Amino acid sequence: MPTSVSWSVRCCMRRARRFSSRSNSARTYDKIYNMKKPTIACVEGYAVAGGFELFISCDFGIAADDAKIGDFHIRRALFGGAGPIYRLPRYIGMRKSKELMLTGKLLSGKECVEWGLCNASAPSDQLEQLIQDFCAPLIDKSPFCMWMTKMAVNRGMDADTNSLITLETMTCNVVHHSADAKEGVAAFLEKRQPVWTGK
Repeated sequence: MPTSVSWSVRCCMRRARRFSSRSNSARTYDKIYNMKKPTIACVEGYAVAGGFELFISCDFGIAADDAKIGDFHIRRALFGGAGPIYRLPRYIGMRKSKELMLTGKLLSGKECVEWGLCNASAPSDQLEQLIQDFCAPLIDKSPFCMWMTKMAVNRGMDADTNSLITLETMTCNVVHHSADAKEGVAAFLEKRQPVWTGK
């Protein structure tokens, strides 16, 4: 006969699993995190709780200087279930992650840049130009090479050194034998712009 405590814990776990299976947020944000193309989160105003989880699922972050960005869940005695514990520490480290998650504090766009949560920030009226300037160096790159590089970096966050060496070697071999790599070398030798096929 189970004790009331263990029965209670098992009931809570069953409810949590049922809730988790109904919630698509984590799976949706994982799909965004693993998309083949680079993703950029642009924040003007607030990005808290679920919005914050979406923000840290993107490859890059850009924000207005006066944006308000943070986990926030703790302020309502809730816990974020779509990324903060496994993505946030990878961006800003354990101590800063605990500071954000345990206090519920909100950071401005400028502070997010200082903390390593944002790539860049600007006044709201300059945000559109900042986005265009930030995207410009991404546009002319091989889609295949960008996908493989992004995948390797993402997977590398969870790997030990020996696994990373293997991952790096395998990625090198796959990328260097791609059609885009051959086109890149040919374009360089022929002094012309490459034409990517994404293969």
